[in-house]
Amino acid sequence: MENMELPEFLQILKEKDPKYAANLLENFSETQTDGALSAKTKLLIAMALDAGNGDIDGVKALSQHAREAGATEEEILEVIKVIGSVCGTQGLFYATKAFK
Repeated sequence: MENMELPEFLQILKEKDPKYAANLLENFSETQTDGALSAKTKLLIAMALDAGNGDIDGVKALSQHAREAGATEEEILEVIKVIGSVCGTQGLFYATKAFK
């Protein structure tokens, strides 16, 4: 979490309500580190969810963080194929932003 830039909404909350933000950041931090699932896997799942929700910025950021956590281009492509299977062409549109 230390090396990762916070999403804008967390930056705002950290400034406006540090105590509330601290709880969110602790939870956010847990989703970005190894546990029963690797951090890489969690980041790829989060990327897929953002693609399904049409969040281009999230897809771009999370795919980069997944790469930094060791994800290969082949793994990202495989996740994109899953997104296409589940979300159709609209999901594919957002998911392919992982390569930009």
